[in-house]
Amino acid sequence: MAWLYQRGKKWWIGYYDEDGKRVRKSISDSKEVAELALKRIEAELERKSAKTITIPQSTLDVIGKQLAPVNREPLLTYPAVRNATNVRELFIRVYDKLGFEVLKSQEAFPNYILSSNELPVRAHAVLRSSDFERENLDYMACDSIICWIDDWESAPIPVLELSAHYDFWG
Repeated sequence: MAWLYQRGKKWWIGYYDEDGKRVRKSISDSKEVAELALKRIEAELERKSAKTITIPQSTLDVIGKQLAPVNREPLLTYPAVRNATNVRELFIRVYDKLGFEVLKSQEAFPNYILSSNELPVRAHAVLRSSDFERENLDYMACDSIICWIDDWESAPIPVLELSAHYDFWG
């Protein structure tokens, strides 16, 4: 977390770096410029902290159990799933039935920050699980793959295959 403060006419930013060291920087006489710099620094700190997160195997086991197929439910009103956007649209319709809470949804990688059994889960949506590898996405920065078709048997992270949970009739 970073903060903004004023000393005299100058605006300053303060924050703690990834090592816990307090950092203070003089930014500008303009509050608007300082606010933009604050947002940039906060985004950089968030990006750095996201890369250092390691998920214990016990958490991955819980996620894997959560992703286990349940009784298939017909989806009578949803069009054919043809791309990652369709996967995201479908997931947003059914995430609560699968036991997730969406904390954050974004276009950027990873698409979602979810909560499952009080545990944060970073997930990314692709049409086929193998697309995750084909697009050279960083599986260390993601805890789960959400896809329509799971065709990547050696995926290094858990895969939620939506087609295993839901049928499309139409």
